[in-house]
Parts: sequence; structure tokens; C-alpha cells
Amino acid sequence: MMASGIFFAFVTDLWIGDPVYAFHPARLIGQAIEKLEDFYRKAIKNEYLAGGVLAISLPVFVYVLVFYFLHIGTMIHPTVAWVVNMLGIYTAISVHDLRKEAVQIHNDLQNNDLIKARLDVARIVGRDTKTLDEREVVRATVETVAESTVDGIIAPLFYAAIGGAPLALAYKAVNTLDSMVGHLNKRYAKFGYFSAKIDDVVNWIPSRLSYFFIAAAAWMTKNNVKGAMKEGVKEFIKIKHISDIPEAAFAGALDVQLGGANNYEGKELKKTYLGSNIQVLRKEHINKSIRLMMASAWVTVIFCFMMVVWR
Repeated sequence: MMASGIFFAFVTDLWIGDPVYAFHPARLIGQAIEKLEDFYRKAIKNEYLAGGVLAISLPVFVYVLVFYFLHIGTMIHPTVAWVVNMLGIYTAISVHDLRKEAVQIHNDLQNNDLIKARLDVARIVGRDTKTLDEREVVRATVETVAESTVDGIIAPLFYAAIGGAPLALAYKAVNTLDSMVGHLNKRYAKFGYFSAKIDDVVNWIPSRLSYFFIAAAAWMTKNNVKGAMKEGVKEFIKIKHISDIPEAAFAGALDVQLGGANNYEGKELKKTYLGSNIQVLRKEHINKSIRLMMASAWVTVIFCFMMVVWR
């Protein structure tokens, strides 16, 4: 039942994506973070402690709530529980929407509309995009596709295989906390500290699994398998930042260089260069990164399916 739930959740997301509606779990989690941030900031004066309480309490609450709904479903009928579990996993992954956003940016560049490409890439990245040239728009898109292959696909499916929808959505809460408050700016440096650290912890295994999955996907898509393995293993060993492993593997597979200087709220932040600059980044690399992401997603589904069947 769990294995079929993971498979159907994945196929459903591929087919229709994530419709926008008021009670979507991701939207509810985001709204809860906004309200709880204000509450905890007022209730607890120490920013580290306030942010830590939020970083722990929300994912735990999400897990317990979804587990409760699953339990109610089981009491009604096993089929109801299966549907609840499948829908929960479905809302935790984002293959369709990630592909859709990346394709739109490629189309903007194909139409020589750099201004629109900058606006569209701003929807999926946190860096400043107003002054990006075409190469930097492509880099931002490919890096986001690579990073999101972990936190939007591999990680939620991995946790779904371990603990079903409750754990997959608890992971989603952790990841959303990191994206909303896990920043190094003045407002969140202290308050978001634990959100960022917990996100690193829960992504430790999925990010390392991505090394193997992306290498396999590179073979499936006829990209540079040796490059993916060579560049990815450097970051695998360093254990600096979770996003560096998938980004390095993507860079190696596509024979491009990622990383470098990004601007956040007017401040420049330099990331490690990943990969070798064998090919200059062009808009065609966006489509190549999408195919690599899709292949990685299928490898992940097969892996998680086997995890559930064999345990």
C-alpha cells in the first residue's frame, strides 16, 4: 500500500502539478510560520530560543496532525487511509511545478525577453535578479533545478518511504521554515539559525543519495557520467553545504561551471565554483538540466519503491 501510494503520488504530481488553493498544506504551513514567528518573537525575548522553538514545534505538530488524519482514515477504511497518505505525499513533492518554472524561463530567453526571464527566475531564487545577464539567468535556473532535485523530489520521497505522508509533510515544514526564516540577514541571523541547521540535518542523507541518483540520471540522459561523479564526489567529501552536492553533480554532468558571486539584498555572497567551465552556459542547458532532473526523479521513485517493498 505504501509503495503504490508513493508511485501514484509521483505520477499525480507529474500529471497535474500542485494546484493553488487556499487550504493547500504548503500554503497553510507558510501562513503558520508567519503567525508563529510573530507569536514567538513576542513571547520569547531570546531570538535563538524563539526561533528554535518554532523550528522544532511546527514540524512536530505537522507530523502529529497528518498522522492523526491517517489514523482516522484507517478507522474508516484502509482505502481512505491510502488516499490520505497518497495525497499527503503528492503535496510534498514538486516535480511538475519545478519543470514548468524552468521551461518558462527557457522560453523567455528563447524569445529574447531577458526582462521577463529575470522576473520569472526571481520566482524560484532568493538572489537579486534585476541586473542578471542571460548567462547568469541560466546559471540561477540550473542551480535551482539541481538544488530542488533534492528538497523538492529526493528528500520528500525518501522520507515518505520511511514514514509516509506524516514524515514527508514534516520534512516539507522543515524545508519551508528554512526558505522563509533560515537566512543570514539581520532579521533572521539569530531567529532562523535553528531552522537552517535542522534543514541541513534532515537533508544530509538525501543530498548524498542525490550523488548516486544524478550520476545514474546522467547515464540515462546521455550526459557526462564521469563528470557528474568526479565533481559530485568533491562536495560529497567536503560536507560543506547540502546544495553543493547536487549542483556539483549537475555541473559535472552538463560540463558547465556553477557557483560564483550572487547578490542578496544588495550584498554580494560568493559561492564555491562547482564543475569545470568546459561549455559556456547557454539557454540550452536549462532544458538539459530539466531532463537530468526528471531522470533523477524516476531513479528516486524506483529506489523508494524498492525501499518500501524490501523492508
